[in-house]
Amino acid sequence: MTGNQNGKAGCGCLLFVVIVCMVLAALLVHPFSLKVLTGLMIYEDKMVPSDALLVPRFLEDKNGELYQEAFREFWAGHGKVIYVEDDHVLGMSVAEIVAKMAKQRGVKEDIVKRLEMGSADKAAVSKMKESLAQLGVKKAILVVPEYASERFHLLFGHGGADEKTIFLVKPVTVSYFKREKWWANEFSRAALQRELYALGSFYFNRFKYGQRSEETGKDKVG
Repeated sequence: MTGNQNGKAGCGCLLFVVIVCMVLAALLVHPFSLKVLTGLMIYEDKMVPSDALLVPRFLEDKNGELYQEAFREFWAGHGKVIYVEDDHVLGMSVAEIVAKMAKQRGVKEDIVKRLEMGSADKAAVSKMKESLAQLGVKKAILVVPEYASERFHLLFGHGGADEKTIFLVKPVTVSYFKREKWWANEFSRAALQRELYALGSFYFNRFKYGQRSEETGKDKVG
């Protein structure tokens, strides 16, 4: 079984190498290739009624577009509560700010709950999954920018047989990311570069983790 999972990790690394090669090649060829690259970063699940909506913190989302999308999904009946990754902005809690935004849109403030996430690595994700399971959340929708949707699908969508919570991904089209011409926009380029780095770190850690489990003879790859 370990060999099979190492094979999956290897395939993931290969996919990342292909994406990086496409970036390098796309810089020298037609913009169509750059659009194809963006398409590879996007993943979307079909939205169905769930127990909760989960909104990770993205510093670039200065206008709160992800939270606004979470409110829309709430009104569509796709979530009973909205969990936001807490942070502080000018001395104010992000969760408190989002609760006030919710009230202005007719959503009860107590619908918004804070949830600690930390860095989006394997350990932090596992801890957050445990927290949601303890809260009785069996199905959750991740509300993330479209360019980060594939990474969050990889982080949350490959649980084992004992996984207690199912995660769906809702990619959000945000105004600060110019999908059609991201290469011509400095802010969009920076956002995609950060995402590619995070995606590369994910595949590297998965590959390294698989290598370690092979050495110990134990099946540890998630």
